[in-house]
Amino acid sequence: MSKPNLNEALTKYVEEIQVPNELDQRIRQNFKQYYAQKENSQMKHKKKILAFSIAAAILIPTGAFALNNSYFTQSNVNLNDLVNNQVKQAAKEGLTVPIDYRISDQGITMHFKEVYVEDSKVLVHYRVEKEDGTLVPYEFDTQGLNIRTDGKENGQQITDPTYSVPGQDGFNVLNFFGTANADNLQFYLTDSKGNKLDTGIADQGKPEGLIAFLTDGYKLPQEMVLHVDVNRIGGTKGNWQGQLPIDQLKASTPGAK
Repeated sequence: MSKPNLNEALTKYVEEIQVPNELDQRIRQNFKQYYAQKENSQMKHKKKILAFSIAAAILIPTGAFALNNSYFTQSNVNLNDLVNNQVKQAAKEGLTVPIDYRISDQGITMHFKEVYVEDSKVLVHYRVEKEDGTLVPYEFDTQGLNIRTDGKENGQQITDPTYSVPGQDGFNVLNFFGTANADNLQFYLTDSKGNKLDTGIADQGKPEGLIAFLTDGYKLPQEMVLHVDVNRIGGTKGNWQGQLPIDQLKASTPGAK
């Protein structure tokens, strides 16, 4: 049989084949299910890609915000050159610890927000806030004091006032943070057992700024406690006392916050 005749015979044979109705319906149903599954698989794949894209759009800006939101990365933040390039770089790499520790009295809150720790240095970012979360004004109550300089320029408070005491040589500075402690330390560090650590201490004495602790070279312990003992903020008397645990390990491991 020639090739054309063979094709014609096969075509006629196929056309004359009778497929039982039940089998025909089953084949058609399987065919529909196959393509439905294929389309669903493609849609799921597209949804996964879309979900990943949305997650990336959310997470990437959040991560960038977290790194750039550190107080220590701001160009104008400094305290006697203690916030150097090393500190700023560490802050960009996430090696500071965000905290939310508050001590409130008289409608004023001392809000500790971030800490940076290295072997011989601790830096703490704080804000002094009113009840609505805004900063308290930088002002003092100097009544009854023999004021030498009021620290104002054009009526605005720029620096702490100074005053003299009769019978005493020199003059005193009226700090923004007052304390009843005999050593005049509003802030100090202890180890985990309560032993006071021998450090130099500096604070910016403003409604927002830094408190710094610095050793003369020896390493600070891994676990420390920041003690706060303040009885006056600006011109407001009250009682702001508290203890804030500080862990060097958390401040030296990215993401351990």
